[in-house]
Amino acid sequence: MQRAWRRLTASAAPHSMTLDVGGRALKVEREAAGVAWFSFEELCARPLGAADYLEIAERFHTVLLENIPELSPSNREEAARFRILIDALYEAKVKLVASAEAQPQVLYPAGDQSFEFERTASRLMEMRSEAYLALPRRDAEWKSGIVE
Repeated sequence: MQRAWRRLTASAAPHSMTLDVGGRALKVEREAAGVAWFSFEELCARPLGAADYLEIAERFHTVLLENIPELSPSNREEAARFRILIDALYEAKVKLVASAEAQPQVLYPAGDQSFEFERTASRLMEMRSEAYLALPRRDAEWKSGIVE
C-alpha cells in the first residue's frame, strides 16, 4: 500500500481533512493529490452509510483500502457497508487499490449475505481490469442512482 501511495501521489505527504456529509463531519485521516487511504475498520466498522461513501467517491479519484477481512454473518453489518462502499466507488469509476485476506470471489464465502455479495465480488474483479482502470471518472450527477 505504501508503494501504491507513493506512486499515485508522487510521494506527497498525507494530511487529514474533514468532509461535510449533510452537516456531519467525516474525517479522512490520510489524503493527498486526489487519493484517500482508509482502513476497512475506518470505513466499514463505523456507522457510515451511502451518503458518506458517495461523498468519498465524489471527492477522490482513487481510494486505497487496506485490511479487508474475510467476511461472514458474524460481521454482516460491516459486509453490508462494504457492499455499499464498493457500489459507490464503482458507479463513480473511482480507482480502488485494496488489500484483503481473500480474493473477491471468496471474500464472503457463505452465509445470509453471500448471494448479495456475488455482485460486489464481480465489481471488485472488474475494478481490477484494464478496461475499468482506463474509464474516466463520472460526474456528480451519478450520485442520485445509489441507494442504501
